Amino acid sequence: MNTEDKKELFTERVVAGSRTYFFDVKEAKDGARYLVISESKQAGSSYDHSRIMIFEEHLESFAEGLQKALQFLGVKTKAYKVDDVRQTYPKAYERWTPEEDERLKLEYQAGVSVSELAIYFQRQPSAIRSRLTKLGVLTTRDKAE
Repeated sequence: MNTEDKKELFTERVVAGSRTYFFDVKEAKDGARYLVISESKQAGSSYDHSRIMIFEEHLESFAEGLQKALQFLGVKTKAYKVDDVRQTYPKAYERWTPEEDERLKLEYQAGVSVSELAIYFQRQPSAIRSRLTKLGVLTTRDKAE
C-alpha cells in the first residue's frame, strides 16, 4: 500500500520517556479502515521504528486481548473505574439537576456533613465538595479543612 492509497482519519500521540507511541486510524482507498500502532525510540543519533496494523474486523478481539493484558498488569481503564465507583455511589459522574443543586445547598447550610450528603446524593464526597464550591457555598479554604 503506498501513501496515496491511504487517508489518515485520526491520530493520538503518547510520549513515554524516550519512546513515542502513535495510534493512527487510517482508511484505505477501498474504504477499509485500520489501526496502526507505532513506536518510535531514539537509538543514538537515529530512531528505531516499529509498528503493527490491526484491521477493522479484528479490532474487537484485539481490544479484548489488550483489556485482559491490562487487567493482568493491574491497570484499570476509566470505564472500570467508573463502574467500581458506581457500586458505592450510583449517581457518580452524572449531571446534577437544578433540584439536586438546591437540595444540596439547603442540606449543607443546615449543617449536614459532606459524608452524609455523599450517601444521600449517592455521589463521592469529592463530588459533593466540588459541587458546593461551584455553587458558591463552600470556599477553597473550607475544602482543605
